[in-house]
Amino acid sequence: MKEFFFTERQKRGTLAIIFSVAGILFCLISIVNNYLFKTYALDLGLYTHVMYDYMHFSFDDCTMFKPLPQNILSDHFDLYLMILSPLVLLFGSYTLLIVQIAAALLGGWGIYKLTRLYADDDLMPLLAVATFFLSFGLIQALAFDYHSNVLTAMMLPWLLYFIKKKSYGLSSLMVVLFVIGKENMSLWLFFITIGLMWDYRKDKKTIWHLLAYSLFSITYFLLINLVVMPRLGGSGGGFERYAHLGSNYMEVAKNMLTHPVEMLRILFYNTMGNPNNNGIKTEFYICALTSGMIFTLFKPNYLFMMLPLIAQKMLAIDCIFWGVSFQYSIEFMPIFVISSFLVFFKLRKQAWRLILAVLLLVSTLLTTFYTTRTPKAFFLYDQANVIKKQHYRQDNFNAQYARQLIRQIPKDASVCASSMFIPHLALRREIYDFEWNLKTDACYYLVTKQNLYSDREEAKQLSNQDEFEIVASDSTVYLLHRIKE
Repeated sequence: MKEFFFTERQKRGTLAIIFSVAGILFCLISIVNNYLFKTYALDLGLYTHVMYDYMHFSFDDCTMFKPLPQNILSDHFDLYLMILSPLVLLFGSYTLLIVQIAAALLGGWGIYKLTRLYADDDLMPLLAVATFFLSFGLIQALAFDYHSNVLTAMMLPWLLYFIKKKSYGLSSLMVVLFVIGKENMSLWLFFITIGLMWDYRKDKKTIWHLLAYSLFSITYFLLINLVVMPRLGGSGGGFERYAHLGSNYMEVAKNMLTHPVEMLRILFYNTMGNPNNNGIKTEFYICALTSGMIFTLFKPNYLFMMLPLIAQKMLAIDCIFWGVSFQYSIEFMPIFVISSFLVFFKLRKQAWRLILAVLLLVSTLLTTFYTTRTPKAFFLYDQANVIKKQHYRQDNFNAQYARQLIRQIPKDASVCASSMFIPHLALRREIYDFEWNLKTDACYYLVTKQNLYSDREEAKQLSNQDEFEIVASDSTVYLLHRIKE
């Protein structure tokens, strides 16, 4: 079969088309969602407000959604927001979404560069990056707000690339950037570096670097989770999902080691009791297989890299984490694509490599299409399905009118708002989520009709005309002002 080689102009043109289409797709998902108020206080609003606090040299106290102050780093030890905070001066409330889209594109570029090191033609790396851009874990993550684990996952291809190139200075930089993304990312990195040792078992210099990276990552994990975060006032918001397995990380690890059969059972069975959750875990495994994990089975060391990902996903107490939706599958995607193409590159016949790569691309596309339409797992239908009209509408209220009300609120005023308005109001000193923390003395309230007329006692207080006045309303969105101190 004729090998596929392109001229430099053809190569650049094809890459430009792939990345342009991907960039447009990602913007149609993420930017449109935010413009139409389909992003929320948790998590985009919170993280945007965290950046505002960092810009003013203070730590966020989580009172946006908690009644009592708590250092944000005790909830998730995420240092990316500190680094990214100056960008709000350029991009405002859209900052994190723009960063996330840029990171996704850079992750794809890393996959292209990495697969180029193994490919003997120009077509396979293009198929690899296209497959990655269409993977359900990436599309679903972009459809739901911003999360730092998306940025961390996009560094994996670059870490593997720099290690392959023996650029140890840059690979060390990737390691540092990897662990500061969130408190659990360092544990994943530990498994990644241990898994890579098999591929480089004959390269002593690389093995020593991988050993150093593994020791650094596990030390960082233990230090942050067992020492730093508890001293800041919490064990981490993420740990609450596994509290049923133990009171701390060490106890959870002990239970996993001493009860392996039970842990294995939990990985596949509905542990919440509600029959509506039956099949959610199975659905993920099937979608994972059709998105490349079927080929990862031929790279056992890459399966090893996924062990902490499977555990943190399937051992969680909440079924939201088990499925194909939201950001809870993003870390798997670069592993699936990279390992699959590494398997393809080992095949002697170029025709078989190409056939399998095309089949994986088609299978990935069909899987993603399924996950944006009728999955068993809960998901937000109109936030990821860009080919449907519902994605480009806000049916619950007039979005344009809501933006007019937001412009009427003074930039230095304290605000309590419905969740979908928080991301657009977060760049201020005091901002509160109406559905989580109503015990405030906010000057302004921007709420939907559903929130205003809820049965909660705190919501009923807003109808007190001696204390609040309605500044403006179209009967679906209300802007209220506190007139009594």
